[in-house]
Amino acid sequence: MTEDQDASPPRKSSGGLARFAAFLLLLLVCTGMLAGYDAWRFLTSPAQIDNPQESIIDIKPGMTFIQIADELARLGAVSDARRFLLLARFKGKVGSIQAGEFQISTGWTPLQLLDHLTTGRPLLYRLSLREGLPWWEVARLVESGGFASAAEFKAVIHDPEFLRAYGIPFANAEGFLFPETYLLRKPKTLGGREQAEAVARLLVESFWRHTWPLWQEYAASKEEKAGDFITLPALRLRGGKLIKAPAAGGPPERSPAPSRQPGEVRMVLSASSPQDSGTKETPAEGSLQPAVVPVSRDTLQRLVTLASLVEKETGVPEERARVAGVYANRLRLGMLLQCDPTIIYGLGEAFKGPIRRSQLEDPGNLYNTYRHPGLPPGPIASPGLAALRAALHPENHDYLYFVAVGDGGKHEFSATLRGHQKAVERYRAWQRQNPRKK
Repeated sequence: MTEDQDASPPRKSSGGLARFAAFLLLLLVCTGMLAGYDAWRFLTSPAQIDNPQESIIDIKPGMTFIQIADELARLGAVSDARRFLLLARFKGKVGSIQAGEFQISTGWTPLQLLDHLTTGRPLLYRLSLREGLPWWEVARLVESGGFASAAEFKAVIHDPEFLRAYGIPFANAEGFLFPETYLLRKPKTLGGREQAEAVARLLVESFWRHTWPLWQEYAASKEEKAGDFITLPALRLRGGKLIKAPAAGGPPERSPAPSRQPGEVRMVLSASSPQDSGTKETPAEGSLQPAVVPVSRDTLQRLVTLASLVEKETGVPEERARVAGVYANRLRLGMLLQCDPTIIYGLGEAFKGPIRRSQLEDPGNLYNTYRHPGLPPGPIASPGLAALRAALHPENHDYLYFVAVGDGGKHEFSATLRGHQKAVERYRAWQRQNPRKK
């Protein structure tokens, strides 16, 4: 064998391969660390650290997550829309974003922002309704607040189907638009019956929830004559509390029985209507029962109407039950109520005071209690709880008249016409001395 034949071909160094593998590993580790650091910075750093700005994002029903992320990037709330999408996918919250308006800040981290949009409450706006407003003023406030059009609201509260669903025994929902401060979402544009229905339902459901204990208490203290009792198809009772009725055709609502609070009184109305008698089986506390108003239709009509008169006649808390007592006495004796606010209501939205003599004598005004005996055809405003409570429990006295005594809204009450005439003379003398306070 020659010397050339004995020579072996050169071999690659095994140490070189190891160094190359180590280099690749180090490169991968460094790349991973850089990627991890970059992701950590994205998750923990606000989009705008200095001088953060607040803004409102309007998330409309049907928007995709990437559309929402793009809008957040446009508002400067996230630095990278695609990374925000990846974060939501990793957290399993892509489908959890709520619709509505949300107030956001460029000083929030992506994690804080995602949590706010998936668990926070959308931006809500106030609708404040004071006691004593007629339905047309409520409609104006609903529209001026940007919640629904006044015309659509009027149509809903006069709709016989809506009135039946909520057990309202009048030609409209006057008296049942409960005065309170509500927090509502605001649509971008007004129009459409759905908006008006949503607001009207909220107001009427609030009436029933607030007044339900009053009707229970009244029914327990009075012996109601057999009559026409009202069921509320839109509501149900569970454990003595009103809830929304399940959607038609939907599965029956299930939830654990509510816990009993100390001092809580519950009244179960099952296949129970108030006119039923005899022994009844008590339904399970967690089951749904028909919501049957525990007073008769006539009683409900009378008391809500009377409460509206009390609400309009006095704003002095200690006078409400006394005013209710005056009207109760007049009704018992068959006297005309002679209530000025009823005439004003019958004259409608266009009325600009003061009341003229011809209007006092007009029998064409069905709400003219100077001409027509008894209560007017229906409520003349939205009474608050205090006025309703006064109507249910009027003060027991002999007064038949009352008149203002001057500044402050208080009244002087009289049992005789002669005493009332003297009180009127005193009030007119006060008016002459204080012409600017009429």
